[in-house]
Amino acid sequence: MVAARRDMRLRRRFFGRVAILSAVALAACSTSIRDLNLRPDKHYQQKLTVTGRVMRTQVVEDDTLLEIADSRDSRVLVRSSRPVDATVGDWVKVTGVLVPEARVGDQVVYDVLTAEEISRTGGPWFPELM
Repeated sequence: MVAARRDMRLRRRFFGRVAILSAVALAACSTSIRDLNLRPDKHYQQKLTVTGRVMRTQVVEDDTLLEIADSRDSRVLVRSSRPVDATVGDWVKVTGVLVPEARVGDQVVYDVLTAEEISRTGGPWFPELM
């Protein structure tokens, strides 16, 4: 009876660890800013979520243009039609669609993530792994 309980606890611990490692592995496989820069055509017209630090921000007419960078300094432009409450240096999580070109003011910019949602977030826990 005691051996059966111990066996059940070990099995439960094992499957709990497998679930945690699977979640970490899936998070590590998500699309990164570096992936967008290497093969932008692979991600065109797909809904993506990326995390990065705001490096620059510029308001052009009704749009806000952000440049965000990941922990390895790969950068991507983000266009938002709504005001953004993040400032330079803040970590943000952006969900949107990567488009080949977009018009911002009277200029055309290429490989832009058109944001549907921008929210503040914390920086990466393990910056060297992402």
